[in-house]
Amino acid sequence: MTRTPPEGRPRRVACIGAGPAGLLAATQIKAARPGWSVDVYERAPEGETYGYGVVFSDTAVRTIDFIAPSLGRLLAAQVTWDAVEVRARGRRHRSAGHGYVALSRHRLLAELAGRAAGAGVALHYGVAADAELLSAEYDVVVAADGAASRTRRALAGELGARTGLGRSRFAWLGTAAEFDAMTFIFEETAHGPVVAHGYPHGDGVSTFVVELPATGDPAAAAERERLEQDLGHWSDVFAEHLAGHPLQAKDLRWANFPAVRLDRCVRGNVVVIGDASHTVHYSVGSGTRMALEDGYYLARALHRHEVVADALAEYERRRLPSVRALQDAGERSMRWFENAPAHLERPGAQFSVHLLSRAVLPVAARVRAEAPDLVDEATRVVAGGDYRPAPDGALALPLDVGGLRLPGRLVLDLGDGTPEGAVPQDAPYGCVLAPPGRPAGGAVVTADRLADHLAGPASRHSDAPPPLVVVDMGVCPPDPARAGGEAAALSAAVADRGGGRAPGAVVAVRSTVAATGGPASGGAVEALLARLRALRSAGLCELADLDAGPGGGADPEAVLDALEWADAVRSALGIPVMLSGFRARPDQAEPHILAGRIDAWCVRGAARTEGGA
Repeated sequence: MTRTPPEGRPRRVACIGAGPAGLLAATQIKAARPGWSVDVYERAPEGETYGYGVVFSDTAVRTIDFIAPSLGRLLAAQVTWDAVEVRARGRRHRSAGHGYVALSRHRLLAELAGRAAGAGVALHYGVAADAELLSAEYDVVVAADGAASRTRRALAGELGARTGLGRSRFAWLGTAAEFDAMTFIFEETAHGPVVAHGYPHGDGVSTFVVELPATGDPAAAAERERLEQDLGHWSDVFAEHLAGHPLQAKDLRWANFPAVRLDRCVRGNVVVIGDASHTVHYSVGSGTRMALEDGYYLARALHRHEVVADALAEYERRRLPSVRALQDAGERSMRWFENAPAHLERPGAQFSVHLLSRAVLPVAARVRAEAPDLVDEATRVVAGGDYRPAPDGALALPLDVGGLRLPGRLVLDLGDGTPEGAVPQDAPYGCVLAPPGRPAGGAVVTADRLADHLAGPASRHSDAPPPLVVVDMGVCPPDPARAGGEAAALSAAVADRGGGRAPGAVVAVRSTVAATGGPASGGAVEALLARLRALRSAGLCELADLDAGPGGGADPEAVLDALEWADAVRSALGIPVMLSGFRARPDQAEPHILAGRIDAWCVRGAARTEGGA
């Protein structure tokens, strides 16, 4: 329950935690409600900080300049850069045009604390506070007590808290070595690959986060754990990039990244904000931005509403949905770095594009403008021996599928009945799919019609190129044994009724993945692989077609999920993969072709004529 103060008494607000969220919330609330009493309680001594630099994108800086102009002015005077650099296996690739600002965490907190004190907030350092006890004394309790929040743990059931740990171990370190870009470094060791995230933040020090992806070798994992506290060892591992400077640590702690999500962030007069409410992986650099935004939006809600309960309800209703997209991006990025050892098997340029596009749908023209040499090198990797400059980029590169060579990687599906003449012919279509009986470069058939189609006369024209037959098998059963069994039964039916595939026919298997509701993981992807393996062993799967299903591909998150599915299939089976029916533009798919996640992109006829994907 929320408290109602006695008539005439000013309201009192307590903030637990003097991090970015708690300090900005306190300052903004005091500015919005000057007559209120605002206290901040921080269990650590004044001036004690963990970590080194804090990084903001240029977009985040514009947001902060709006919500806290004096802080925005401070950021504008800090270290800036606009490039991302990837260093792996002796190669370096750089992409410009990103835009970052960084400063030391100590300086940021000192600025926020000074602003809070100047606004009339009372700061209490070295004082541990309990939300339950404070809620009886204060009208509002703001729990900004970090990712390990005791408040959240105490209220976990009521808040619908979902927490987990990433698989990689990491530590925040520093170095006097200079970096002029957001730098991702990958080094091989006797105990598996290790990763570093380095960037400048001023004061003569650069942030250097060392990350150890999980290894399946227990002995290697044990040896790495033994070496965790040996800064000299990690300095040696990354010596090539440190210019003779050692790594340093303020408080050397290794941990697994804590993933935190809440269904609700309010219980009575207690509101949970910042990392206590939602964490974002450090590889996307948005956690501090979100913490500052939390403080701002909470203060706005308390300013607009006289009734505290109404203000907190508005904050919860508006704020929680708005942070989910960044959390999703952070989790995708976290998974990418956890799987870095597998990604390193790619050719250097393709690996770099794969990293840069790990959680986004970038437009090909922008990627080309930011890193022309990298795009050219990655295009050569995709083209193999057939490279030739093409104005339409990677979409115009030929693709070999079984015995069929598609002249381009953009496929048009007219299976919805769209007249071919109604489709603008302004794209380099490598193949047009149509219902059976309609002339086209390929056909889409249901599983029960596959045997008839393969054995039919339409597939036996010796003077025509081999047709592409896409068999639509719908949603894959979640059980691998059932999925494999259904595929084996289809293979047997084709063999029994048609004596096998007609000469020259190339079969692609379409599976609906948007309905699975999430990225590729666990039993769902194993079931899909079981389906595709069974058909491939029977010669009935030379391309995997992952489909959005009816209305399933409009959400950008669904496209990004499908790209993870495609990556898993391509890596496990080594066959080309196509995405179909997703509402992203072909020029957003092209960077993922360069990255090697997918090989082709299929658009629906109706969507194409309506101006969609």
